[in-house]
Amino acid sequence: MNKANDQHDTENELPTQHVKPSSWGKVAAELAYEISILNRGDLATLRRMDPDVLDNAVVWRLLAQTNPHLVPKAESKWGLVAHGIALMTQTGGADAASRTAHNPKMSVGKALFYGGDLSRTMPFYGERRFNCLLSARGPILRTLMARVFRMMGNTGQSFDWREMARWILSEEYDPVASEKMRRRIARNYFWEENAASKKRQTQD
Repeated sequence: MNKANDQHDTENELPTQHVKPSSWGKVAAELAYEISILNRGDLATLRRMDPDVLDNAVVWRLLAQTNPHLVPKAESKWGLVAHGIALMTQTGGADAASRTAHNPKMSVGKALFYGGDLSRTMPFYGERRFNCLLSARGPILRTLMARVFRMMGNTGQSFDWREMARWILSEEYDPVASEKMRRRIARNYFWEENAASKKRQTQD
């Protein structure tokens, strides 16, 4: 077998998401920063895009900057990450820190419960919807995630995109890691629900 075929076979054997899965979170955080400093036109392009198509120069430029080891099978997943970050990035902030969708101190589960208002005693993202999100797979999950990102963006709620990116990228690639992320998000959501329930009781 010639060297060209050997190289092609080796490329096909690479992990489908990124050559170093441990760096997914770092890439997501860098991507969030780059998106937070885009002009409004480019941001709007990312918000309108179909993550499965990737038909614009903005997303390809961003992926080339932040994820040089991207492989073809992972393109649509990273497209969803970029699309989601764009939907949650704010346009009215004075600087990147106030616009960014990434908040490493805010877990996804906690963000879904509070939805931009930490004084809530009832969930912003209701339990029925949350259960549907956790149980969804494939295209349905991608659709529900996009809705979540839009809802979070409308409330100005940011969250830890390292966490969300790991869920998106491990889905259908590493079932153990994917389930681990689901449980982590559920744990944080219901921990906040329990805390809010106790708060309601003291107010009553």
